[in-house]
Amino acid sequence: MMARIDFQYNYRIVDSKYRYYPGGTPQGAYDAGLAAMLINHLNLSRRDLILKMSNLRRKSESSVRKRSRVDTGAMKRQVTGTGDFGTDILKISFGWEPFAPYYAPFQEFGTRNGITPMMAVGSTYLEAVEELKRMVQG
Repeated sequence: MMARIDFQYNYRIVDSKYRYYPGGTPQGAYDAGLAAMLINHLNLSRRDLILKMSNLRRKSESSVRKRSRVDTGAMKRQVTGTGDFGTDILKISFGWEPFAPYYAPFQEFGTRNGITPMMAVGSTYLEAVEELKRMVQG
């Protein structure tokens, strides 16, 4: 059970196609300077957001560990996360791989026979989404 956050980060250029930030086709000297400034700003903004999302992933992993129940310590040790920042869609995930440990879903969501829901990943996910909104809104 991994919580996953995807953030699509691209812009629309004049011909209405979405584009990642490799550069443009300038029409004149003024356009070349303006396009270069705009593309530079977008790339710096993207780099800043990637750094913040990477830090958010690590913070979220730590939060899941703190909220995990401890018996043998396996749940805390097996918390993991990933970040994929190579496309227009920036992605982070955190939590446990499916059934690693096997009992993680039962602890997270509870059972009808007495295990109360832990909601470590669920609560952390809600906090991470709110923090990401603050990051994007500035």
